[in-house]
Amino acid sequence: MNYIMSVQLLPQHPSQSKLFSYIDSSIDIIENSGLTHFVGPMETTIEGSIDELLNLVKKLNSHLNEEGCDSVITNIKLVQSNEKVAIKDILKDYYEFDEEE
Repeated sequence: MNYIMSVQLLPQHPSQSKLFSYIDSSIDIIENSGLTHFVGPMETTIEGSIDELLNLVKKLNSHLNEEGCDSVITNIKLVQSNEKVAIKDILKDYYEFDEEE
């Protein structure tokens, strides 16, 4: 089974002026996960197994909690397929990707 997940994090923090820093640090966690991903303007899309993806969501929410966020709204879209689904295949008509990706 193949999965692609898009995740949007909406943290609530007493210091609203620092919200983008919390998003930036969350993107760092995604980048350090080793999973193939694409950062978009409203959400980040990630490829992986269901366990990898859901564990990443837990890690992101825990991180934001540790940073002092009062709450986090996490919007998730999950595509499950018996066929191989890849971000680069979905976006190939719009972006150029290195052959190594």
